[in-house]
Amino acid sequence: MMLNHFYMKFSRLLPLLVFVLSTLSVFAQKPKPADFGIKSKKALNLYFEGRQQEQWRARAEAIKAYEAALEIEPDFAHAHYRLGVNAYVSKRDEEALEHLEAAFQLNAAEFANIGFYLGEAYFRNERYAEAVPKLEAFLQQQRTRKVDREQAQESLKHARFAAVAIQAPVNFEPLNMGEAINTDRDEYLPHLTADDQFLLFTSKRPESIGGFNRALKDYSEDFYYSEFANGEWSPVKNLGLPINTRGNEGSAAITQDGRTIYFTACNRPDGQGSCDIYVSYREGDKWSEAENLGPRVNSEGWESQPCLSPDGKRLYFASSRVGGMGGRDIWYVERIDDKYWSMPVNLGSPVNTKGNEYSPFVHADGQTLYFSSNYHPGFGSQDLFVSYAQPGDKWADPINLGYPLNTKADESNIFVSANGRTGFINSYRDGGLGQSDLYQFVLDERIRPEIATFLRGITIDSLTRAPVQARLRLVDVETGDTLRDMQTGRSDGKFLMSLPLEREYAAFVSAPGYLFVSQNFYLKDLDEETYFDITIPMMKVKKGVPVVLKNIFFETGKYELKETSTAELGFLVYFLQQNPEVRIEIGGHTDDVGSNTDNQTLSQRRADAVKAYLAQQGIEAGRIKAIGYGESRPVASNDTDAGKAKNRRTEFVIVD
Repeated sequence: MMLNHFYMKFSRLLPLLVFVLSTLSVFAQKPKPADFGIKSKKALNLYFEGRQQEQWRARAEAIKAYEAALEIEPDFAHAHYRLGVNAYVSKRDEEALEHLEAAFQLNAAEFANIGFYLGEAYFRNERYAEAVPKLEAFLQQQRTRKVDREQAQESLKHARFAAVAIQAPVNFEPLNMGEAINTDRDEYLPHLTADDQFLLFTSKRPESIGGFNRALKDYSEDFYYSEFANGEWSPVKNLGLPINTRGNEGSAAITQDGRTIYFTACNRPDGQGSCDIYVSYREGDKWSEAENLGPRVNSEGWESQPCLSPDGKRLYFASSRVGGMGGRDIWYVERIDDKYWSMPVNLGSPVNTKGNEYSPFVHADGQTLYFSSNYHPGFGSQDLFVSYAQPGDKWADPINLGYPLNTKADESNIFVSANGRTGFINSYRDGGLGQSDLYQFVLDERIRPEIATFLRGITIDSLTRAPVQARLRLVDVETGDTLRDMQTGRSDGKFLMSLPLEREYAAFVSAPGYLFVSQNFYLKDLDEETYFDITIPMMKVKKGVPVVLKNIFFETGKYELKETSTAELGFLVYFLQQNPEVRIEIGGHTDDVGSNTDNQTLSQRRADAVKAYLAQQGIEAGRIKAIGYGESRPVASNDTDAGKAKNRRTEFVIVD
């Protein structure tokens, strides 16, 4: 037992004994200044003092010793090298490069790892072309540490890309958003509504709900907002309770209409892991209590940085959950109904890597994904990238957003306006108002998404003008796909959504007790700045009120229904199914081009075609009357093309 005890104590002391003996051995050999190519004993003693300080992990003291040695012997290669290495580890990048370059010029062959440190220092100082040959030379060496080799391989990948990319910079002139938004504190993670009129962001300010956090030595994170009116941003306000709490809230995504917020909160009692995603809903000026999205979305790991797709069907987020490709990946869940989401799906390659991917943002076009990564070829640390949707629910190879938008610093998130022209980021920059400020800038054409616009309006009762909560659905006329399906505000009837340009949309609005309303939006060949502010009057269900079906299409002079009519006809079927007591008349109308007899015949056949379609969908034929009125009931003058277009219409009227 005594022998075992002695052996255990000796084994613990053995590493220390080896270090002491090796140190004594070094000093016992009494190295001479000439062995290091210098003359001064004092400089040599200072060098060994620095080496000893390094052993004790007193890096700042080691740097002072090497600097003192160099004051005596400016060409002391070993002191330059050790000073360069310590400055590199301390992230004093310019200083590291200066001394490593000096060591390389004085005696490169003496230092096996100088290619590694010099290549890394060139990279950190954004001298990418000079980093490449140094890293390549280091990697050609046979005996290198595995950790250094892996780091050099990673840096070489980035340096090769950056050396070329920096020669073709993107247009980037960031404009500080000013004192109305920014302070001497951190402002970050901007997100806006579809019309760019409501800005939500995260900040640490003295007026935060949680006040000063002594453990973190900073103010707690809260959400703040500002509204754009009369050409300027309003003074910032705290979003307040119940979303902001005494804890930290960060990384929020507000829906296009500004009525729902998905956000991150950490270490809450109802949390699934370290940080979870929550949701809150606005009705009027009040926000609901935040709800945890539950164990499908949240895991025992870290979930953050949510982003809802423009159609509201997918929620993207970053997560460290088990099953990912790297440290942190981008995942998504799909909406099942108002309360439930699907099981999470990893976005996969080529977006996710064995590195870290953060901050997904899907643009209003629904086809463009911006995100941050530290693995895809870039300029160092976190860079911003863009990827475009491909057939089969795939994504294209990511494209770096370029220099100088991306730099050697962290670029971690971006928001892009619906029209694709304006980007919003947070950044630490010279001339800022404080630490991290919010900036806006014109996005380079090479990295823009498809152009989108926004549709904003209100649904009201046609007689009382009171707001009506209605269901609003927009369908792509050519594909039949439903792009937006939403409820207008319960208390104010308002709605706001983005719409990609260069498409034609059929809009259907319905509410219990009201006739449904049909609209058509032809968004092709429009100016980029076009947007729509509309009021949609809803008429109560009653006899004799004609409803124009604006998305029923026929070829000129023909009566066969075009495929693009199915969206509107499907909505009419739904209306009749929801109102089984209703009987309707389908009326066909023409302009005055052609003979009266031909127009009468054509209008009757078109009305019959609609009736036949409804019957095929299960609506009793006895509930439908089809009448062709020809040119006998114009609603506009036939003297203009616009008037003729209004007269060529299909209507339905409740007759019983």
